[in-house]
Amino acid sequence: MLPAFPAGLLALALASTPADVSAATSTDECEAASPRIELSATHGRNPPVVCIGPGLPITFRFDSQLKQQSLKLEDRGWFEDWSSGQQTFTLVPRDNLVAGKRTNVEVCFADEAAPACTSFELIVHPGLGMQEVKVLRQVRPAAYFQQVAEDAEANVQQCRAEVKQLRAERAVPDGLRGAIASGLVDGRRGISLKELTWDVTAKEGNALVKRSVTSYRAKERVAVEVSLLNPGTVPWTAAGAVLRGPKGEILKPLPLWPIEPILPAAPGVKGELGRVVVELIATEKEARGSYTLVLWDAERQRSVTLGNVTFPQ
Repeated sequence: MLPAFPAGLLALALASTPADVSAATSTDECEAASPRIELSATHGRNPPVVCIGPGLPITFRFDSQLKQQSLKLEDRGWFEDWSSGQQTFTLVPRDNLVAGKRTNVEVCFADEAAPACTSFELIVHPGLGMQEVKVLRQVRPAAYFQQVAEDAEANVQQCRAEVKQLRAERAVPDGLRGAIASGLVDGRRGISLKELTWDVTAKEGNALVKRSVTSYRAKERVAVEVSLLNPGTVPWTAAGAVLRGPKGEILKPLPLWPIEPILPAAPGVKGELGRVVVELIATEKEARGSYTLVLWDAERQRSVTLGNVTFPQ
C-alpha cells in the first residue's frame, strides 16, 4: 500500500526534477492545435486540425454567415447531436469515441467570397478537446494583429519565466532545503494539503482505479497526487495531463512525476499502487474552484478522468 505523500516529500517533488522527467514523448498534434483559425482565400493542402473530446460539446464560431444546411459530417455516427446557426455550428461527440481517431467536417459560406467552403480535420483526444473554435475569414484590421502580437509576447514571457524558474530549481539541494531555497515555502503558510479521496468523482470506463487523491498548495504552485491501481494486463505510464477548469479553460501542468510505469495487478493478488503527481504554476489567487483532471498514456488510448478536484484555499 502506497503511503500518503507528506508535505516534506511534496517539497522534494516540487524542488527536484529528475533528469528523465523531460524525456521526449510521442508528438501530440493537439498540443499545437489552436482554437483560433484564420482561413486563406486559397485552400491549403491539409485542413486545419481541431481536437475534440469524448462527450465534450464543441462550438465553431465564424465571422461570416454560413450557408444553411451546408454542414457535412463525414462520420455522423460519431456525434449524439449537431446543430447549425447563422454563424455557428455545434457538435456533441459521443462518450465512447476512441482517442486518435480522425474524421472531417465541412461547411460553406452564404456569400460569394473565397473560400466558398472550408473543412476541418477532427482528432479525438482524451484531455485536450476544445470547447470553442473561432474561425476568421474576413480581412482583419491592424488593431487585431497588434492584439495577437501582444498575446503571443505575453505567452513567450510566461514560458521564459517558467524555464528560468525550473532551471534555478535544478541547482538547489534536495528535500526541504531545496523547497526553501527555491522559494516554494514561506514562513506564513508553508505547504497546505487537502484530502480529496472521497470528494473526487471517477469517470466510468477509466483505465485505472483511483485509490486516493490529495491536493497541495505551496507558494506559486499547486499539485495533485493520485494513487492508482492498474486492473489491466499491461503496464500503464502517464504521458500527459490537463486540468479543465470550471469555465472550460485548460491548465497544462509541468512535466509529470514520476514517469515510472504502473504495473498491472496480478490475479488474486492485492495490486501495488502507483502514483502520479501533477504540478502547475499558480499564484495564491489562481487555481480556484472545481477542476477535472485527465491523465493519458503515450498512445492516448487508456485515460483516467477525475472530477471535482479542488485545491487548499
